[in-house]
Amino acid sequence: MSQMRSQTYQLCKVTDITSTSSPSWLAKIQRTVKNILQAVNLFQTPVDKSGRTQFTSVGKLLSLVFVEAANVRKEYEESSAKLSKIQSRISSLTQKLEQDFGPDKEFYSFYGQCLEIKQNKYVYKICPFKQATQVEGHSTTRLGSWEKFEDSYRIMHFANGDKCWNGPDRSLKVKLRCGLKNEVTDVGEPSRCEYEALLSTPAVCVEEKLKELQHKLELMNKEQPEGHDEL
Repeated sequence: MSQMRSQTYQLCKVTDITSTSSPSWLAKIQRTVKNILQAVNLFQTPVDKSGRTQFTSVGKLLSLVFVEAANVRKEYEESSAKLSKIQSRISSLTQKLEQDFGPDKEFYSFYGQCLEIKQNKYVYKICPFKQATQVEGHSTTRLGSWEKFEDSYRIMHFANGDKCWNGPDRSLKVKLRCGLKNEVTDVGEPSRCEYEALLSTPAVCVEEKLKELQHKLELMNKEQPEGHDEL
């Protein structure tokens, strides 16, 4: 019994695991468990003819246990990393599906894209469905986060940007125009902290062309001479 108490005391003494001059934490755990098993087995293990106790190789057994535990932990960490990537991908796809890309999904190509224009000392960066910023050197000012489309999908609205000194929160309205490629052509600040930009894009060309043809048709109808009764 006194030996068991001694072994228990040794277990409580195992504290300096991080010390570089002492055995590793794995060796300490192995030694401690072995000591406990030996203390218990003194009262349970049969004695051979030579008077020595018959012990199983605890060290080898513990080595196998820790190797297996390390393998299980490695598999768990790899599986957790894969699961995290899958969950992140699902979240990204869910956010994309919730976006309004227009009646015919004509603005889908803007998702995940950013357009830039350098004007005077500023660089304006417009990321549809995300945010818009104004960069000057190492300083970045948020002009707003994506809010919605307005005016029948002819305006992109960004709101709740960085607050102006003694003024409102910054905001940006991007007016869409028919063009051969996606390109920001102009940025201005017509009102304090309220910005406007022009963006040319093929996404609105179909609708614009239809309106143009409709307008021409209306003009043709107006130009036709009015009918008159025969005498």
